[in-house]
Amino acid sequence: LAAARAGALGVEAVAARLDDRFRVLTSGRRTGPARHQSLLATLDWSYALLPDRERIVLRRLAGFEGNFSLDAASAVATAGEIAPSDVVDCLANLVAKSLVAIEVSDATGGYRLSETTRVYALGKLAGSGELQAVVRRRDEYFGQLVKPLQRCATQKLLAAIPDG
Repeated sequence: LAAARAGALGVEAVAARLDDRFRVLTSGRRTGPARHQSLLATLDWSYALLPDRERIVLRRLAGFEGNFSLDAASAVATAGEIAPSDVVDCLANLVAKSLVAIEVSDATGGYRLSETTRVYALGKLAGSGELQAVVRRRDEYFGQLVKPLQRCATQKLLAAIPDG
């Protein structure tokens, strides 16, 4: 879609406007299927094909701005009708459908949403009324990871204070 716009606007103009990707990338072939005419239409089409559980998990994963682990995904996406085992299955299916990417940066690996997919899913999350709950679960998860580090740093600081 961006390449189609580059002919009319130039590469630099398209690149400068990609922050508003859903508005800029709207000039697919007029004779093609509707889902090929804009980035938003493509994502809407893909989202509509997802089973309900995968839609819910994808929305909830939008709370991560970068890479996330399976444990993090489970902590954030598990709630209500979504069990931890559902998160594993849904995440695997979303990877297979190229809506979630695998990040292999260490032995454990991780996942991420492309920025475009994340922005789209974030809009769906806000529309679902779950945004605050997802942000709270994400913050609680990362808060639990940081607590042992805070205790260790405090102990080191106290040990460094000379007796007085």
